[in-house]
Amino acid sequence: MIWLRRRIQSLEFRFATMLTVVLGVSLALGGCGLLLNNQLLRMVRSTHEIASLLDQHDKIDARLRDFRIQVGDLTRRSERGQSVAAERWQGLDATARTWLAEPVVRNDRMSPPIRSAQLAAVSAERRFLHSARRVIAEAAADPALLKRTMPLFIARLHDMEHHREMVHGKLSRRLTWQTREVEALARRVLARMMLAGLLLVILVSGLILWLRIRVMRPLMDIVAGMRAMSTGKPLVPLWLHRRDELGELARGMDMLARAVEERERIQRQVEYLAHHDSLTGLANRVVFADRLDAALQAGRRIALLAIDLDGFKGVNDTLGHAAGDILLKRASDLLAASVGRDDTVARIGGDEFAIIHHLTTEEEDAEALVRRIYAVIAEDLASPTVRMSIGVALSPRHGLEADELQACADIALYRAKADGRHCARRYDMAMDEERRQRHWLAHELHEAVTRGELHLVYQPIADCASRRIIGQEALARWDHPVLGPVSPDVFIGLAEESGLIGEIGQRLFVDALATARAWPAEWMLAINLSPVQLREPNLAQRMLAATASQGIDPCRIEVEVTEGVLIDNREATTANLATLRAAGVGIVMDDFGTGYASLSSLQQFPFDKIKIDRSFIQAMDQDGPALSIVRASIGLGRSLNIPIVAEGLETEAQYRTLCDLGCDQVQGYLIGRPMAYLAEAA
Repeated sequence: MIWLRRRIQSLEFRFATMLTVVLGVSLALGGCGLLLNNQLLRMVRSTHEIASLLDQHDKIDARLRDFRIQVGDLTRRSERGQSVAAERWQGLDATARTWLAEPVVRNDRMSPPIRSAQLAAVSAERRFLHSARRVIAEAAADPALLKRTMPLFIARLHDMEHHREMVHGKLSRRLTWQTREVEALARRVLARMMLAGLLLVILVSGLILWLRIRVMRPLMDIVAGMRAMSTGKPLVPLWLHRRDELGELARGMDMLARAVEERERIQRQVEYLAHHDSLTGLANRVVFADRLDAALQAGRRIALLAIDLDGFKGVNDTLGHAAGDILLKRASDLLAASVGRDDTVARIGGDEFAIIHHLTTEEEDAEALVRRIYAVIAEDLASPTVRMSIGVALSPRHGLEADELQACADIALYRAKADGRHCARRYDMAMDEERRQRHWLAHELHEAVTRGELHLVYQPIADCASRRIIGQEALARWDHPVLGPVSPDVFIGLAEESGLIGEIGQRLFVDALATARAWPAEWMLAINLSPVQLREPNLAQRMLAATASQGIDPCRIEVEVTEGVLIDNREATTANLATLRAAGVGIVMDDFGTGYASLSSLQQFPFDKIKIDRSFIQAMDQDGPALSIVRASIGLGRSLNIPIVAEGLETEAQYRTLCDLGCDQVQGYLIGRPMAYLAEAA
């Protein structure tokens, strides 16, 4: 049924049907015209036959009239006694005999009345001829006998003339009727031929009109649409509602046009994304680099601003990625509102932005732009507040190459972050010296690993209620041969930046395990892991293998991490922590309360212990809010059944307060300072 419906709806079927109808009507009209023409021809032939019969009848009448006149003339001469040559009587008799010898012709195509009248006329004619022969014979033998035969001759003559007049009348009437019928039939044939021609004209015109409306016009529209598409113009509306072949072609053209439009849209989107940041709409790193190179090659005086959002990771984790995206959009809008028309604002990546500011003839530096940026930020009342650290480098003063200028701007940005964040710093030579110092120190750290200058110290952790030592925390130290002790805050950061943290951490962990073998079996070993270490996919396997090789129970190991490890590269970090915890290693959240997402981190991962940051412990005596935070943290641990460790304990008063609050474990100078050996630490 579906095939049949599609077949009926097809243009081919409809055209064939209409053409068949036209041909059928043409054949029917032609057949009807042929029948009428045959009928007319028969009527004409019949009329012609009647006219021929009438002409023959007239000729016979003329011949009989001559014969009758000759017979009458001779008989009158005989009656007057005039002599008539025998040859003349013999000639008339021979003529009569000849006529009588002629066969009687029957015309079966004539109507029965005419045939009957003709037969009667022929019979009367023969009787007349027989009577004429008797008259001729008696007149030739004895003219006196004519009086006896003449009455019969005259009677036969009148009878013949009567019958021939009847035939003549019938033929004349028949001829007149036939002529009228032929005229009427001719008029009917002409009228029907005219109607047939008109009908054919209507049908052919309808077919042509149908072809024009249903075929040619859609084809021309499709051709126009193809021409429009070839010139890049939108496709005009086509005959999409049709169910025939042209409808399918129109729908195919429409689908092709939509595909072309979609491809062009995707192309425009790809081109846009290739030059713009998809979230903020700012120029991306590629466009930024091109414009920076172009400005430097043109010798323009520019200021390059390197910008970072302060506290973005905490906002992103506390309020969610959607809130982080909103913060990025707000920051991009604020920066775009602060710059000039010729300046370029770009998002380099993450929460990093950059501005290419074209300095005017009056400007010496970008101080006015920086003030304008912070003024626009101050007017923004939305929450959370946008905070930015800005590093500024000037060309050509600080560099003529893009890489050199960007490095100077990054150094200035690093100084702004080190000076308290949400401020701007302009690059100077002292910062460059600091950068070279850090490069040198990073090189020295690499050599320190080889020379064995890194070592561990251990700070005890005690039970709060009994002050009994329950374990020790391993802390890394670096004694440089020239600089002396280097702060862990410095060399740990250098190790992370240079990629040495994995090697250093694994070596120190093995040293800590070897030291812990001499401790009491109930003591635990606490170590610190940086976010960079936790990003390594096989960290947990290496640590567990080292623990097994030293014969240490994994349950004696505690790993201290900050909440930041769950922000970046969460999958690898969570997998390492889950593997360690499944093996029995305790996971401790370090520096609790100082970040943006401490509570969120507790919800994301099941920590085994919480360590309150030392800043809150040391401020308990003089800061009411710090005491409240410590109290709330201990209460939180109790409600979650998670032990709480207070680090930074230095006074007896702090100790008593922690005992009163129900703290589980303590760590600090009051319990013991970090020592190099177990005996000293204990």
